[in-house]
Amino acid sequence: MKTVTIKHVTRIEGHATFWGALKSGKMAEARYHTLEGARLMEGVLVGRNYMDAPLVTSRICGVCPVVHNLTAIQGIERAMKVKVEPSTTVLRKIMMIGQMLTSHGVHAYFMCIPDFYGRDSSLDLLKIAPKHSILAVKVREYGNQLNRVIGGRALHPVNSQVGGFLQLPDKRKIKKLLDDSQEILQATVELAHFVSHLKFPKFKRKTEYIALHSAKEYGFYDGSIISTDGLKTTADKFEKTVEEIHSDDDYVKRVHHQGKTYWVGALARVNNNWRQLNPIAKQAYKQAKFKQPETNSFQNVYCQGIEMIHFMEQVQKLLKSYLGMKHTKPMVKYTVRAGQGTGAIEAPRGILLHHYKTDSKGVLKNVNIITPTAQFINNLEEDLKVYMGDLKNIESKFNQRKLAMMIRAYDPCMTCATH
Repeated sequence: MKTVTIKHVTRIEGHATFWGALKSGKMAEARYHTLEGARLMEGVLVGRNYMDAPLVTSRICGVCPVVHNLTAIQGIERAMKVKVEPSTTVLRKIMMIGQMLTSHGVHAYFMCIPDFYGRDSSLDLLKIAPKHSILAVKVREYGNQLNRVIGGRALHPVNSQVGGFLQLPDKRKIKKLLDDSQEILQATVELAHFVSHLKFPKFKRKTEYIALHSAKEYGFYDGSIISTDGLKTTADKFEKTVEEIHSDDDYVKRVHHQGKTYWVGALARVNNNWRQLNPIAKQAYKQAKFKQPETNSFQNVYCQGIEMIHFMEQVQKLLKSYLGMKHTKPMVKYTVRAGQGTGAIEAPRGILLHHYKTDSKGVLKNVNIITPTAQFINNLEEDLKVYMGDLKNIESKFNQRKLAMMIRAYDPCMTCATH
């Protein structure tokens, strides 16, 4: 039996280890294990006022705080049947695009690309591709600025609330974001072109790809939940039907759908919604000549590049739309009531679910958070089992790098997974 141990998987969000074994050239076992401690965020929130949830859950993760904030708000609004202004939805979508740009910018380029050059450090990218490193930083900073202007902070937004916003953003600042957007769009095109010419490892394994879908646009903020296997359901039904698996030796609540593993994330979104990509992003997609669905998990990295183009095209539309809207009140009036609802928004790493049950005073009686990494971690292990069989000699340092490369391609967030 051949074994491999990666004691500390680097260039991921959080801390994790990997152990695998291969017997007679065939897979025996693969285990991706978190080194993060549990923080029991759901238990912390039970018994507290509903207003605390968006602020507390945004602290789950430093890479994707905005999506936790907005998904919490969405879940509570659905529980209390709050209907917000159209301008609020537009501003929230802009915030989510900021979230996508900041996360994809750091993951696709600084965490993953060094693997294609056999380098261990993200800093090596500054020597290998200095121009593209600067472009990635600019894209990421633009995403941060979107959230500063609308959310009040680049991290841990404070302006977004149940019912709307504490105050509306200065339209002069929105105009400045629009003026700057064309340069950033061009940067995303150049970055995706750069990634498209990298040599991706060969790999394929059939699985189910699950993502949000909207009839009006590329799904990322709301809509139904669909899959490449024909699933079509609502967020409430999906949250109730997925199976959360607890283990004595793991702080991650792993998730199965109908007893099987599945993919969520950029690759899943592109596989399900590629027809709704904006024109320049769709051109980048077609140039890749993906299968439908694309089953090479390494291509999640390029799909993030495609999405960065798409979301820059989309943010231009949204910024123009907001500037054309009449001034509305930042917050709608609503009644605090008993109810339950599920928020579902596409985080950079896949669908994020927040389920809340409130009483008539707005006290949280039940909270359930299902993160993207918790959903795809079992699928990652199944991919690693197959990939070890493809590599054969898993004890070599070169092939151990390949295994770590696959882990990074998934973009796991271990602090979200444990929350």
